[in-house]
Amino acid sequence: MKKVRYDIFISYRREAYDTANLIAEKLRNAGYSVFFDIDTLTSGKFNEQLINVISECKDFILVLPQNALDRCQNEGDWIRREVLCALQNDKNIIPVMLDGFVWPKVMPQGMKELSNYQAIAATGHEFFDMAVQRLQGFLKSKPAKPIRKWMTKAGIALGVILVLLMIGAGIVHHIAGVTCNEIGTKLTSGMNTMELLTEDCKTIKQEIASFYQAIDNAKTEEDRKYAEEDMILFTEKIQKDVESLHKTMPAPEFSFNSLENYVLAYYNIDKEELMAFSTYYNSMFDEMDHLNDEILSAIERHNYSQLERDNISLIINCFEHYINGFYYGYMGSLSLLPKSAREKHFKIAKKWKCFPNGTPLDLSQEEYEQFQMQEVELINEEINRFNAALNYTERQLNELGERIDELEKIANMNE
Repeated sequence: MKKVRYDIFISYRREAYDTANLIAEKLRNAGYSVFFDIDTLTSGKFNEQLINVISECKDFILVLPQNALDRCQNEGDWIRREVLCALQNDKNIIPVMLDGFVWPKVMPQGMKELSNYQAIAATGHEFFDMAVQRLQGFLKSKPAKPIRKWMTKAGIALGVILVLLMIGAGIVHHIAGVTCNEIGTKLTSGMNTMELLTEDCKTIKQEIASFYQAIDNAKTEEDRKYAEEDMILFTEKIQKDVESLHKTMPAPEFSFNSLENYVLAYYNIDKEELMAFSTYYNSMFDEMDHLNDEILSAIERHNYSQLERDNISLIINCFEHYINGFYYGYMGSLSLLPKSAREKHFKIAKKWKCFPNGTPLDLSQEEYEQFQMQEVELINEEINRFNAALNYTERQLNELGERIDELEKIANMNE
């Protein structure tokens, strides 16, 4: 049997299984080769196989739930053995810190260096996708290029020959035109809905700024209450509008017969990317729901701290970068289609105000992907800034807690 080599090894405690499994799933879906569970091992010496997998991988992801390193004082602890193997083999170690985890003041023997690696905080489900995106930016491994599993090489060759023969007869030309026009129309209609959704996001951005100003200027409890009630009414209206928009304009569906699949291959259009368009489309509605929920939650808790404001700002800014990346992906797909399939775009796009202006339709796929990666980098910068503010606040709270403990000890001594 051919030996399987993995680029990424995920180490985790059993209590963090669900989170580690989700990380593995998302990385595999993105095209990475991931070793996640011991079930992946073949028969043989378990210890040697596990160490060999770590020795041969490029990236070592360590998922850290609360008190994850406590048992690493025990020399027989498996997490300890995996980490030491990764350190000894100079692997690219990426700690992922879950809720409640803090680095111990005294690190287990031989593992002190671990805390010097750049860690990623995955401290809430609302930021989990962002954390995974940031994680991908730290990986040395590269995702495999997507393979069209729905068509073998022989099938593609046969299909292209068939398409060329039918083009000569003029049959496939008509089928190609209908298929491509349908794809172009669905893609453009979907992006038009994203334009409306982004307009709502920009409106929220303006309203939340006015709301914070009203809260800061409130002189009485009554003033604050009125500001909160107005913001609640506005947010609930946006929620209803977004829900109605999603029901009225659901994600476009793409399904093709065998001949249409050959047409896609002829134009170098990836069917899986079209499917991903629908998934991403729905996820943007989820992001908008999350934003509105966070605003209502903050008002319910009367939490208008700078950290909470930064949290809302992070969600809004990341939403805008997600949309920009989505738009560049749309432009890349549309550029592969014949001009006749872009007619709806040229009619509607001139009215769009929320997407990046001036992006032409004659760029290479690599250039569109480069634009997308720039948006990912901007998202990572936003997350890094928020994490820095979060870490600073946590340090302040810890110092305050220690000071309170000291004062309590002094007070008890004076009694």
